[in-house]
Amino acid sequence: MGQQRRGSAAGLKRKLVAVGAVTVMAVVGNAATAAARAGADAVTTARPPVPAKSKVDFSAHSKTHAARVIHCEIRFIGAHGGIPHKSGHVHGTVNVRTGVTCTQPIRMIRGKVGLFSNHGSKIKAFGSTGARTAKGNAALVCRTGRYHGEAVATLYAPAGYSPRVVNVGKKTPTVSIRC
Repeated sequence: MGQQRRGSAAGLKRKLVAVGAVTVMAVVGNAATAAARAGADAVTTARPPVPAKSKVDFSAHSKTHAARVIHCEIRFIGAHGGIPHKSGHVHGTVNVRTGVTCTQPIRMIRGKVGLFSNHGSKIKAFGSTGARTAKGNAALVCRTGRYHGEAVATLYAPAGYSPRVVNVGKKTPTVSIRC
């Protein structure tokens, strides 16, 4: 009996040591995970810079015709220059709208619009093929804070025009919104 108790005490001691080691590993693991998450957040929040160009001209030179030009522009849509605003369509949200417009159809428009705040961000893709325009919208649940929008697009020229591919982008000013 005495021996069994000692065995039980020794077994219990071993279990406590093991549980303590697992607890220490869990705490260290959670700290490492939190640090890794913080590093990942820093990576995901670091965005490539928005291209300086918001307008571009594609030109075609042919011997039979004079130079033909297609003008394209990325812009924010809405009052006050398209700054982030409370949505008039979806109550309780803040949104930003963007669009690319060209004077003639181009091969393809591929873009992304992002709404960024001190509470989070939302990035949405938009685009079109063989059209003059493409529009996009990004929205977040309204929380009192500071918001700004960013839009970037890659424009693909029709055959015979140059440059073949160009990136355009634009940012809104940062605004404070109360919800």
